[in-house]
Amino acid sequence: PLMESLSSTALTCGMNFQPWALETFELAMTMIESCTMILAGAEDEIDDEEADPIVCAADLLDGLVEGFGENFGALVSSSTRFAEYFPTVLHMLTSHDVPGVRMSAFALLGDLARQCPTVIQTALPMLLSEAILCMEPMHESVCNNAVWAVGEVCAKCVDNSGALAPYAEAILEKLIPLLMGNAVDDDGQIIGNVAGLSENAAAAVGRLAKCNAEFVTKDLERFLMGWCGGMAKISDKTERRDAFEGFILAIRAKPQCIQPTASDIGDTITSILFAVVTWHLPEDNLGPQLLSGPYSFTPFPQEYAELGQALISLLHDLKSSVGNEKWNHIEGIMPVNVRKLMREVYHL
Repeated sequence: PLMESLSSTALTCGMNFQPWALETFELAMTMIESCTMILAGAEDEIDDEEADPIVCAADLLDGLVEGFGENFGALVSSSTRFAEYFPTVLHMLTSHDVPGVRMSAFALLGDLARQCPTVIQTALPMLLSEAILCMEPMHESVCNNAVWAVGEVCAKCVDNSGALAPYAEAILEKLIPLLMGNAVDDDGQIIGNVAGLSENAAAAVGRLAKCNAEFVTKDLERFLMGWCGGMAKISDKTERRDAFEGFILAIRAKPQCIQPTASDIGDTITSILFAVVTWHLPEDNLGPQLLSGPYSFTPFPQEYAELGQALISLLHDLKSSVGNEKWNHIEGIMPVNVRKLMREVYHL
């Protein structure tokens, strides 16, 4: 409870927590170090309860990251005892035997990538390797956090795609089953949908595509509809923006992934259209009447106007590529309010 309270306090106070920050940081690191040494001598398999102090210490570090933001790097550097070893400790946490520790470690990794990426720069190869290994939904929370953390790393590598190049293929291969809902467990049984996982996977693929569209185009046909389904469920607007921007880049890089003669072309176009529609959903009216009752779709967010124009251009090109006959069929099965939205906002 003490470390949980300190984590919440550090997060809430931000830089006002600075007088106690170094002592708190070293408290958390010492707790991880001490518990790791004690558990290393255990003869039996370590359970979640025994590793709970490590989890709380990792969460405390995460609270400091969120509270201090980019200044967390200076806090780490100010520790004469732990500055040099912090990346190594983080790597140890991401590869820990206990799933709960790995779950907290990947939450910490994602927040470090988002807030203070310089701290993990030297250890990025081994941290990404561990994250990729954990992008399996046998441990759902671990997988979810690992996928989210990889997405945050990708977001920081948009101007440095070379750093991701050695890992891009492995990342995509792990993300595709998560998007398509056909990931399997150790016994070969399909795990199915895991709450939040397809959304995180869709955002991660989009951010990977923003680094380099060629990272995702090789097998784009395999997961295009799954990507659309994941994008449609993303609630965070920044993650949704990144997913759609990457999606557009991928389609532009490989337009032949949408074949007018393919048997599922109607389903593919419909998936894209309904993903686009989610930008217009009102927060207080998500019932069935939204599609066929009084028109209540909202305008495209003004802060993402450039993305909105890119989507208009993409949809027009898709319409031209499939031809009027196929497009008229697709339009004919749209709910009336979706047809109106496409006509009035996207000029289709």
